[in-house]
Amino acid sequence: MRDSSVGRAIPLLVVVAFLGACRSNPTTDSEPGVLPFSLTPTRVVPSSPELLALGKRTFEKECQACHGVAGNGEGDAAYLLYPRPRDFTSGQYRLISTWDGVPTDEDLFGVISRGMPGSAMPSWAHLPEETRWGLVHFVKAFSTRPLTIKAAHEADQFGNGGAGVITVPPEPPYDEAAKTRAREMYTKGCAPCHGATARGDGAQKQVDSKGIPTRPRDLTLGVFKGNPEPKAVYHRLVAGLPGSPMPQNGYLQGNDAWHLVHFVRSLSSDVQRAKVEMKKFRIVATRVTELPTSPDSGVWRLTTAVNLHMMPLWWRTDRPEEITVRALHDGRSVALLLTWQDATNDETAIRVQDFRDAAAVEFALNADPPFFAMGQPGAPVNIWMWKSERQADLEPVFQDVEKMYPNIGIDSYPNLLKSPLEQPMRHALTLESDPTFVTAWGAGNIVADPTRRSAAEDLTAQGFGTLKAHPRPDQAVTAIGEHTTGSYRVQFTRALTGPRTDVQLVPGQRVPVAFAVWNGSAGDRDGKKSVTIWQELLLQN
Repeated sequence: MRDSSVGRAIPLLVVVAFLGACRSNPTTDSEPGVLPFSLTPTRVVPSSPELLALGKRTFEKECQACHGVAGNGEGDAAYLLYPRPRDFTSGQYRLISTWDGVPTDEDLFGVISRGMPGSAMPSWAHLPEETRWGLVHFVKAFSTRPLTIKAAHEADQFGNGGAGVITVPPEPPYDEAAKTRAREMYTKGCAPCHGATARGDGAQKQVDSKGIPTRPRDLTLGVFKGNPEPKAVYHRLVAGLPGSPMPQNGYLQGNDAWHLVHFVRSLSSDVQRAKVEMKKFRIVATRVTELPTSPDSGVWRLTTAVNLHMMPLWWRTDRPEEITVRALHDGRSVALLLTWQDATNDETAIRVQDFRDAAAVEFALNADPPFFAMGQPGAPVNIWMWKSERQADLEPVFQDVEKMYPNIGIDSYPNLLKSPLEQPMRHALTLESDPTFVTAWGAGNIVADPTRRSAAEDLTAQGFGTLKAHPRPDQAVTAIGEHTTGSYRVQFTRALTGPRTDVQLVPGQRVPVAFAVWNGSAGDRDGKKSVTIWQELLLQN
């Protein structure tokens, strides 16, 4: 997006999701909850010209912005992301199940389907299985080295001579003797990096194969870039993570490897691991006779909540993990309530060291959504954005530099259109000031408009650098935000029929929708934020 108050680009990349309040079972056509998509293929599909063409089209739409036209990890959005997008030309992949450092097709299919929690790589499980196979083969074609998997051969007891797919032996019991052995192996081989407490507080000065700084994983958070299931963790421990400081550990085979798998998984819970999995949910807007007028209206407490997982594009452990969404409509207008945890109320961006809190809702204008990062040329998105400092501006005491720096200096803003008797000298900008002194407002900047009565902006975009605010007559969205007890509640409201360039909402219709949150105290601004992937909004008939 582009924040017109400061003139900085804010690309809305969007990426989600674990359901807390709703059940995680597959839903019927009209129920809220997680939508069923498979992470594992029904069969392995070999490459073909038709599949490569499908992969190319999909890559250009969904992947190119991050991974680049040449697949080298230098896309338009790459500078916003940490960890950096994968460079496919190197043929070096992190999540593999082989001794050779080469991924199997199933390895790539799994990463594309599941995404990589702990990074900005989203889940693409909602794409048809054939489309995901097309991506597998197209991505492999970028490699400048052969991605050939050798015949299977297990390594010796010292970890030497392994080739092909790693064989995973039967899982042994994790008894007290196994726990003692696992702790010994962790202390000797893992603690120097991951720390004695497993919180990633060991060796900090680490870089990946491209010289980019990286840090050991905090194993207590349950954030596994790869599949957290036991067999997959076995592969991670033995094969390592090529291109990262995590080495191949061929000596860890059989029972020893399994004991360490059990130990690592015991450091986090199933609930923690599930909360970072990105899933697509259906949010149902229940039909009511009257919409609430405030985030605190009692009707919201009776409305079904859907909890969506959020992930920061610039990864950090201190982040809003979930955003809770509720939706209602009355046949004429729709209301969305967003709730998320934030310990601080950052409501000013006047000082250079300050950044505001904010939230945004993004709508695709077609059933087949464009790339979730601001849309694409010819495929625009409609964005509703709430900003905390705009909310504060609606309070009786208007925010100004003088409020942040009292007595630092005095400016006078006389109204030259009136005589001194009619208008005494003013020392702050007010609605009675001469518009000459409010130049942004006079130029039509809606953010500088002191007469506004909503903390929302209605915007549209069709790719990076194209975000555009609607003119004032087309600012159809209203929003009210409140911060109490360490959390935000923001209600967006708009008529079902909006301006021509906006999303048009119809009961019974399914609309792709995504969400983003900025935490000012964490330095979030512009493209540094937490996001969800596309979700589905259904207006109840």
